[in-house]
Formats: sequence, C-alpha cells, structure tokens
Amino acid sequence: MKRSYKAIREVCVAGKTIDVTLKLSSGIHTERRKQKKNITREKVRENNDRIAAKNLARLLNANFREDDMHVTLTYKEAPSQDQAKKDRAAFIRKLRKIAPDLKYVAVTEWEHTRIHHHIVLSGCTLDQIDELWQDKGYVKASLLDHTGEYSQLADYLIKETTRTFRHQDSAYKRRYSCSGNLVRPVVKREEISISDLFEDPEPISGYYIPKDSIRRYEHPVTGIEHLEYVMVALGEPRRYKAWPRGKAVRATEYFRPNYDESQEDIFDLVDF
Repeated sequence: MKRSYKAIREVCVAGKTIDVTLKLSSGIHTERRKQKKNITREKVRENNDRIAAKNLARLLNANFREDDMHVTLTYKEAPSQDQAKKDRAAFIRKLRKIAPDLKYVAVTEWEHTRIHHHIVLSGCTLDQIDELWQDKGYVKASLLDHTGEYSQLADYLIKETTRTFRHQDSAYKRRYSCSGNLVRPVVKREEISISDLFEDPEPISGYYIPKDSIRRYEHPVTGIEHLEYVMVALGEPRRYKAWPRGKAVRATEYFRPNYDESQEDIFDLVDF
C-alpha cells in the first residue's frame, strides 16, 4: 500500500509580521535523511546561524516598533572582554532603574574589530543612554523604521557574533541576551496538502510578502524541501480569532530538543 505523505506548515505571528515555513513531514524527513551526503560542519553551522537569525527576527518583530532604538556603544579606550561584559551588565542595570519598562536585546562583538555593544531597546531616551555611557565612550543610535519587519537587523546582529560566541576564549557564550519582559512568539504547526509546498505563496488580505523573504531550499542535513516567507501588515496587524490555527510547537529545527545555542554547533548531535 502506497504511503500518503503530508506537508507541515509552521506559522509564527510576531507583531506586524507572520512568519511562514512549509516543509515535508517527518516521515519523509526520516527516509530521505539517509540519502543526503557531503554533510559538512560548515553547512550545519550555516543552518544554525540562519535559524538563530530567524528566531531573533521573530523576537524583535514581536517586541519593538517604529522609533524604538538600535544603539551601538563604543569605547574611548578598549577594555578586556571581562571588563566589557561587566560594563554592559552595569549599563543595563542602571538603565533599568530610570526606565522600569525597559525592553532590550543585546550583543557584543570583539573579534576583528574594537570591542563594542549593540543593543536594541525601548522604554528609554537617547539622553538617558548618553548620560550613562559618556564616561566610557560614545553612543551611535538609529531609530527602527515603521515596517515592523526587522529581519535585516537580526541578520546583522547574528553575523556580528557568529565567530565571537563560538570562540573558545569568548566571555560571551550565547549569541545574544535579552530582558525577561519580552513577548515570546509562539509557533503553531499543522498538516497541509503536499501540493501547497510547491505553490507560489500569496499574502492574506491586508499584508504583503517582501520578495527577499521568499526562500526555497533543501535542508543541508536532511535534503528535504523547505519554503519560507514572511507576510508584513500594510497597516495595523490583524487581530486573529481562529487563524493561525494548529498546535503550538517549539520554534526550532534542531534534531535534539536539548540543544543549547551556547554550544558551538549541532554537527556532533545529529543522528544521520
């Protein structure tokens, strides 16, 4: 008897965006994994970086809005890694005291450039930031745009730390840190017809799909087909009553549920 396969659709609503992934079901995943060859550490690492950027984009889209800030904190005199880590923690601690509603995502880059901190934040002013950092160095700030879609910023922040957090001597063992009051986007999964995977995506009413968000590819480990795209609200995002439907799942493609992003990669954890 011929087996009937389904595809899976994963949907994540984050602020003004709806992040959609379509892929073959786990049954095909299991059978086709054995056929995939030339799986390299670099391919797995690139896949991990891509997933990290996707998850960070969802976090930024769910929590930050137009006129929130992306600030870069630089130094007059370069400190050690350990001192920079203490400086960042002290800066955020002081900022919380004067801005109790502070939300932030922070990363630090130190390899191949002078050490500096990137922080995406809301709930405070540029004057407050300047006052707290002026003894250490300089502040460069830019406002987030009106789109509510910040995947390019997420890509940039992940690229900034791709080598740094994996370095054996790094004081930063995670790609980024964030405040505990952030909204955590929920991913919902449902079975769909396999034909949907190969059709061109169409936005729902009131949304558009940026062309550069559409991505068709084969998973570097399993070799199975994926389609990803993002829908962005033209105005205010829709308020949903029944859609997106499906069962809530963890936002990950890793093969082991206990994967920690502080690990270098998952290459040694995948069961081929």
